[in-house]
Amino acid sequence: MQPKTIDLEFAEIQLFDTYAISSIKEGVMFNAPHLEAFFEIFKLHYGNKPFVSIANRKNDYTVDPQLFKTMRLPEIAAIGVVCHTDSSYQIALFEREFYPGVFMIFKEMDECIEWAEKLLSEV
Repeated sequence: MQPKTIDLEFAEIQLFDTYAISSIKEGVMFNAPHLEAFFEIFKLHYGNKPFVSIANRKNDYTVDPQLFKTMRLPEIAAIGVVCHTDSSYQIALFEREFYPGVFMIFKEMDECIEWAEKLLSEV
């Protein structure tokens, strides 16, 4: 299935049936207004249907870790993070400490997508 792709000033989002893949652009300081824009897109596309949010960490950017505590969308069943470097992996480990839900870290996108599809088939 071809995803619906949305190109924002700070990120690109690919929307599939059961998961969304976001790729934040190089050097962005990802904060509350960015997350709110993601949530608006997710609400329009998924409605009340559960889905997995996958972060494709192919670029270097900064996320305010407090976002994980303060801003949640109930339809997000889990977060998957695909890390392409050791430093992005270490950052994801740190961020995971702030997220109260399911937050998995992967080295390969295929592995993350397989996990997301399996997780949602059990919901």
